[in-house]
Amino acid sequence: MSFRTDRVRVAILLKRKATLSREEFRRYWIETHGPLVNSLDVIKTNLLKIEQAHVNESVIAHLTQMPFGPSEWDGIAIFEAESYAKIFEVFQNEEYQKKIIPDNDVFLDAKGCQLLPLDVLTVVDK
Repeated sequence: MSFRTDRVRVAILLKRKATLSREEFRRYWIETHGPLVNSLDVIKTNLLKIEQAHVNESVIAHLTQMPFGPSEWDGIAIFEAESYAKIFEVFQNEEYQKKIIPDNDVFLDAKGCQLLPLDVLTVVDK
C-alpha cells in the first residue's frame, strides 16, 4: 500500500460558535456558507471536491460505550485537490479572504477549529 500521489486532502475540524445550537450551525453551514464557498472561482479552479461532514446527533449518545468519548467538534470540512499548494492558494486568495473569512466568523469558533493536512492511503475501497 502507498499514499496517493494524485491528490491530497485538508480536513478542518469545526467548532460552532457557543451562541448557536447544533441545528442552527448545521443549517447555516449548509444553506448559507456552502453556496457562498461554491460561488468562488478559485474554489472551482483549484479544488476537486469539498465535503461537509456533520456530526450525527442520534449516534452521539451511543459513543459513551466506545473507548473514546464524543467529540468537541461539530463537523469536518474536507478540501480535496491535486496538491497542498492548490488548497493553500484558495485560503490565501483575496476573494476567499474577503468573503469566506468574515462569513466563518458568523458561525464558527475559529480558535476552536483545527486544520489537518492529510496524505491519503486507501485501505478498503468497495
